[in-house]
Amino acid sequence: MEKIIRILLCEDVELLNDGLTSTLSKEKDLEVVSSIFDAEDIIPTLKEKDVDIVLTDIITKNNHNALDYIPAIKKEFPSVKVVAITSFPDISFIDKAKKAGANSFIYKNASTKELVNLIRNTSSGYIIYPNQERANAELLRSLTPTEMKVLRLYCAGNDRTEIAKELSASISSVKNHISSILEKTGFRTLVKLAIYVIKEGLILPE
Repeated sequence: MEKIIRILLCEDVELLNDGLTSTLSKEKDLEVVSSIFDAEDIIPTLKEKDVDIVLTDIITKNNHNALDYIPAIKKEFPSVKVVAITSFPDISFIDKAKKAGANSFIYKNASTKELVNLIRNTSSGYIIYPNQERANAELLRSLTPTEMKVLRLYCAGNDRTEIAKELSASISSVKNHISSILEKTGFRTLVKLAIYVIKEGLILPE
């Protein structure tokens, strides 16, 4: 008889929660035994359900970071594997997930086949993380040409006023571009993002 991999899903966006539950449940060897929205509820749910894999978004309901809960999960339920999934291409998440003890890590833009295979392989004992090149490529891929221009100008030492002048745009517009850049990359400040992309050679100042 084929072993069924029992999954606890933690995803705070209801549409994605329902979609992942439906998609994974179509696989004969996968079963979503419970789906929740807040990482704070992972351990209480594990106490009630028999689970093999916790598939959790990193930032969940009430802004709870699932990575903060992984050490306690691994301590109390050492046989349970944890897969971290995120839409934020913040490279620091990868290192933080490894340090927290997540068994595997995957981005939400992965295909269904990639996700299913990763779950199966993680269940079998493999540790799977994106390679650095792919992670770096994901970081800036979603930025628009104008957002890339803003980032390059900032990396070159220009402040918001100077960037606005260079783009022939308002300071308010530049602020909106910066907010979008931070949202897409997962970095909290433009300074940290600029330091990272220059250090990694992902962007050359103009």
